[in-house]
Amino acid sequence: MSDLSDRRRDLGLTQSELARAAGISRTALSLIENGRLRPSPRTLGALERGLDPLANPVFLRLGKGALVAADAIRAVAEEHDLDYALTLDVAVWILTRYQTPATAWAYVRPLEGWRSALRKRGIRRAGVGERSDLVLLRAPDEVLRDARTVEGFALASVRRLLLDCARFRGRHTLDAARVFVAFPEARSPGLRLDPDALLKVFEEVVART
Repeated sequence: MSDLSDRRRDLGLTQSELARAAGISRTALSLIENGRLRPSPRTLGALERGLDPLANPVFLRLGKGALVAADAIRAVAEEHDLDYALTLDVAVWILTRYQTPATAWAYVRPLEGWRSALRKRGIRRAGVGERSDLVLLRAPDEVLRDARTVEGFALASVRRLLLDCARFRGRHTLDAARVFVAFPEARSPGLRLDPDALLKVFEEVVART
């Protein structure tokens, strides 16, 4: 399954890391990638989750809010020449000024390099019961390639942003609706959004214009 190995490398994952995430041995993963072992549906599902950046986030805590956390991401990127692209709360806020961001979500590469650099700034893994104001995601090549700079921040493409927001419920549903209204080029065929969220956003946008 060359596609599997390509996707793994695209995320900067080693065989050991993906195997651990999927709950299988590295030897089994190697056999699957080489087409010498056919995975069960359950194993395939576990591998898909292991290759999904949003399913394997790293929750961190700065304790000063999402916007300060986003500033820290930008500063670390400049200082260490590391790649990133903001998505979800802060990215939507920068583009639409719709909802005050609660958490800074960032696609980053390499993940371990980022964690080390952020740790030196006092940003640590969130403990049990602590609220994260920064979440790191492994960045696929296309996310970094398609990122654009807005107000000095590297943001994921509006299409990626819409798809990311649409995956989550709660406040992210409203962010997805706001991106959907503001950026027609981001709309995806077959994308399902909460009609009530769209109606609320349309009403608020009309009221402001």
